[in-house]
Amino acid sequence: MVCWFCPYCWDEVDERDEVCAHCGADLKGFSSLDYDQKLIFALDCPITQSRMFVIEVLSRRKTQGAVSKLCRMLFEDRDTFELVEIARALLNIGTADALECLQRRMKTEDNLILKRLLEGHL
Repeated sequence: MVCWFCPYCWDEVDERDEVCAHCGADLKGFSSLDYDQKLIFALDCPITQSRMFVIEVLSRRKTQGAVSKLCRMLFEDRDTFELVEIARALLNIGTADALECLQRRMKTEDNLILKRLLEGHL
């Protein structure tokens, strides 16, 4: 059996659904979004490896539209490896907002590895 998931809330849906029964999102409209928008939604995927891949792609594409979401993620309780990838993505995107977010995060004393990475780049 194949499972389908809503790309907005990640709850299971039927492949024939046009609207997510859980969050009310327009599933048919998802295909009309641009690639970067789809990637930003994929940052909410519950599978860590998938999120890590998406973070790397957003970083390589220098997707400025992802900065606010990545910044929020940087302050959440996450695995250190994921936080490091988020920080690297924000560094690579390099907008003023991204760098300001990283400056704020550097002042947080809860993750020495992340703090040292940021001190070496900011």
